[in-house]
Amino acid sequence: MIRPSWLLLLMFLSVPNAYGATRDSERPDREMLRMMEFLREMEMMKQMEILRDLNQVEIVGDTIRETPAQKSPAAKKREGVR
Repeated sequence: MIRPSWLLLLMFLSVPNAYGATRDSERPDREMLRMMEFLREMEMMKQMEILRDLNQVEIVGDTIRETPAQKSPAAKKREGVR
């Protein structure tokens, strides 16, 4: 039972590069870095647009609250008939 575990250990130690990261995967290339930067900028632009839209919604909500509620003409006529 001891021999198979030693054999497995020797096989594992004899091929270290098969299980480890290669040098190419350690650093992203320039194109990948540019793409990541582009995506960050797009996300920032998207967040700015959302904030702008949210600001417009708040402005519209404030103007609706400030205007007095108007009764419909039908409601006024009904009150007069009673």
